[in-house]
Amino acid sequence: MKDIIAKILIVDDEDVVLKSCLRILQKLDYEVDTAYSAQTALDYLQKKKYDIVVTDLMMPGMDGLQLLGEIKKLYPDIVVVIFTGFATVETTRQALKAGAFDYIPKPFTPDELRTVIDNAVKHCRNSNKK
Repeated sequence: MKDIIAKILIVDDEDVVLKSCLRILQKLDYEVDTAYSAQTALDYLQKKKYDIVVTDLMMPGMDGLQLLGEIKKLYPDIVVVIFTGFATVETTRQALKAGAFDYIPKPFTPDELRTVIDNAVKHCRNSNKK
């Protein structure tokens, strides 16, 4: 059995994005769960401890910024990464100001996702040492 490096929750309303993220991250000894909505993600967070949440910005119902706010309020130690197909300077600024660790514009390459997740994992480890 391999060691799990980090527990990651991916939140997006697009199946193709969730499957792509799963394919990329499961090869790297991450435990990955997926949710199709922010509300489902919050339900998962009540039941399981995650190190990192990667969420889409634009989703029906609660959007990624609202989810980020809820996570930071309820689970301040979770690292949140936002990704979006609608990247602007303003949404990037809003996400980072609200506590996002990083921001990935879509479409992203497997290497871009891996790099951001690797950095988030290092950040988690450093935060846990304090």
